[in-house]
Amino acid sequence: MLNTALQVLSKDGTVADNSYQLIGEDAVLPQGDVVLTVDQLDQLTHITGKKALLITVDASPEINEFPLNQLDAIFIDFAGFNDGRGYSFAALLRRQGFQGELRATGDVFKDVLNYMKRSGFDTFVIKEGKDIQEAAAGLNDFRHPYQASTAVAQASYQTGA
Repeated sequence: MLNTALQVLSKDGTVADNSYQLIGEDAVLPQGDVVLTVDQLDQLTHITGKKALLITVDASPEINEFPLNQLDAIFIDFAGFNDGRGYSFAALLRRQGFQGELRATGDVFKDVLNYMKRSGFDTFVIKEGKDIQEAAAGLNDFRHPYQASTAVAQASYQTGA
C-alpha cells in the first residue's frame, strides 16, 4: 500500500522527502502532516498539519463525496499498472474542482508518469526498487501532446506549436 518512507517526485522533476504520516495501528493521531484513509475521515478536524486522503480503487470519487475543500492533497493508490481507475479518479477530482496536490502511489514507474501527469497528478511516489532519478529524467519525454488533457488545455495541433 502506501510507503511513507519513499521520496516524492514532482511533475517538474524535483525530488523531495515525504512529509505525510499515516495513523499508526495504535490509532494515535501523529503531529504534523497526516494522510487518512476514507474510513478515517472523521479525524480530519483533529489534524494540525496538512491533510491528505488516500483513495484506493474501492473508493471512487464518482460515488463517494469527499470534503475536497478541506484537503491539501489526495493520494490515489495504483494497485497495478494495468488498472486505469486511478487515472479516471484524478481527472474526475480535477473536474469536481479539487485544486490541491494529487499524488500517485503504488505501482508507479517511469513509463506511466506521462499519462499520470496528463490526468492531473502533481507528484508521484515511485515504486520501491525503481530508480527515481531515471523516472525524473523521463518526465519530459513527451513535450507536445496531440490530445488535450487536464494538464494541457489545448493540444499542439490546436495551438500550431
